[in-house]
Amino acid sequence: SDHPDFYLPDEGPPGRSFGHLKGCVKQQLGPDRKPVFNENGTCFNSSASFAQWYNDVPSVNIRDNFTMEFLPNPWGGYTYDDAAFFPFDGKAWGHEVWENQTFEHNYWFTMEMHVDFIYEPGSTFAFKGDDDVWVFVNGSLAMDLGGVHTPLEGAVSLDDLNLIAGEKATLDFFFAERQPVLSTFKIDMRLKLDDAPLPMPERTCMIWGDPHVNVFDSVDPDGDAIGASVVNIYGHGDYWIVRSRAISIQGRYNATQWSIDGQSATRAIAIGGRFMRGHTLIIEAMDGQMTWDGDAILQDFPSSFAAEGLISASYHELEEPIDKAETHRPIYGVKLDLPHSVRVTVNRWAKHLDVLISMRPQRGGQDGHCGNLNFNATDDTLESISARMNLRVSAQDSLFPVDSLDTAEVTEKSIADCAPEIREQAQAHCEQMQVNGDGEAASEPFIKACVYDACFGGEDFAAQ
Repeated sequence: SDHPDFYLPDEGPPGRSFGHLKGCVKQQLGPDRKPVFNENGTCFNSSASFAQWYNDVPSVNIRDNFTMEFLPNPWGGYTYDDAAFFPFDGKAWGHEVWENQTFEHNYWFTMEMHVDFIYEPGSTFAFKGDDDVWVFVNGSLAMDLGGVHTPLEGAVSLDDLNLIAGEKATLDFFFAERQPVLSTFKIDMRLKLDDAPLPMPERTCMIWGDPHVNVFDSVDPDGDAIGASVVNIYGHGDYWIVRSRAISIQGRYNATQWSIDGQSATRAIAIGGRFMRGHTLIIEAMDGQMTWDGDAILQDFPSSFAAEGLISASYHELEEPIDKAETHRPIYGVKLDLPHSVRVTVNRWAKHLDVLISMRPQRGGQDGHCGNLNFNATDDTLESISARMNLRVSAQDSLFPVDSLDTAEVTEKSIADCAPEIREQAQAHCEQMQVNGDGEAASEPFIKACVYDACFGGEDFAAQ
């Protein structure tokens, strides 16, 4: 590149424009809705050179329009993510030649995006990438990631910008790729565009231990507990984990030879319903198998399985367990991508499963051991769920090929019944291990469930 603000490989740092540089543009957009050169900045060669960045200048630049596809993300917004962001490949003047070598990509470009949106509380905009990025909201600078740099992150909470709920606002985004090294580009935004509704946020249900369940409304998309609703079922038999018009996920809860006083464990899950087009997937603990319509799958470790448009499954070792208190390794993990954007992660242990189910609220409602996903955890106690539906799966509705013969009801034991020395050790262990991704301690019900497993779950939990 022969533009004074854009660099060839031998023109790298240290030097002008390199690093995260703030204050290169003024706080307000110009009357042409473009960034304004700041005399005190160090990002550019001159005001004249910067004026060519976002304006058409014959023999200096060529304009091109392209479409960016933003996809719904788990947090109720939209994401565009491209680790190799080169929208000008094969366009304009073609790829640059330097020292008799043609670059793999068409570097040295700028890009701008202008968005009109309706401000609602909770609106956010985040970017990660390189190089320069400036974001203006209603004409004022809200994110300043100027300079030639490695990927940087920036985030704006529009709640802090004194916007008026329900009124239209503008967002102006400006980007530049200034050196031929890499080009990463990721936008996460939660903005209401015109009258289009925002996608509903995704939530995750965590099933672990005896089994305990952190319901959808208590777990964020990363699997971290955000609420205090832990629903315990100690009885034996087949139970509804998720039941909606299209989705059926069932759990088989039974005792193992290690269980104390008949406490249950999640021995298997079955997934079926209309969204699976009549197919059924069953995952059992390590003493069982995994099947698709009764045929064994994922028999090798690692391995994968797919049915086009229905399921993509991988069976491999995971780095972290669902239940942070589990210390046994390796972690035999199953990852499932299913229709309706349903994602499932399963940890297969010797005699039980731990499960994460991630999904958005279903049309027509849903319920089950994982709750009703209405963003209100207070109505997802065992008593509330049982009042809304029969949690036990009838023989007619069962996805399991053989009915469970063990349907015993088991009385919940009290942690007070646990031997003092075991309880003390379990409390310390659970408080240390049950920490979420942000380093925050888990809720009191979450810790209590962990201690309960150590006291009454038997060797399958204590040893692992």
